[in-house]
Amino acid sequence: MGCQKENKTISNLILGKWEWVKTIDNQYSKQISNPQTLGFSKTLEFLNNGKMNEYKNDTLIQTSVYSIQIFTSNPNNYALSQNGIIFSPFYMVNDSLIFSEVSVDGQVSSYIRKK
Repeated sequence: MGCQKENKTISNLILGKWEWVKTIDNQYSKQISNPQTLGFSKTLEFLNNGKMNEYKNDTLIQTSVYSIQIFTSNPNNYALSQNGIIFSPFYMVNDSLIFSEVSVDGQVSSYIRKK
């Protein structure tokens, strides 16, 4: 069992492509945007070399270096750092990746793992 657990670290679980499903603007307005309302798709691709590719309509628009911090107060919540400066709180549920900035009246963006 110990060997299986090694493969289930957040750094391994996040690897792959994630397709944007929707974003809720903030807890007050609750305005929802998604690929249908905005007319474009977004995909995040996490690579095992520490790089993240961002795609808009399947066209690469940005590559950044990422790292993941684990919150010791809640080990199921993490923060994504891009190029060492941007922190985005996130968590994972099944095949969903959810960036949640609700604590600062921010957005909640949902992604689903691409097959």
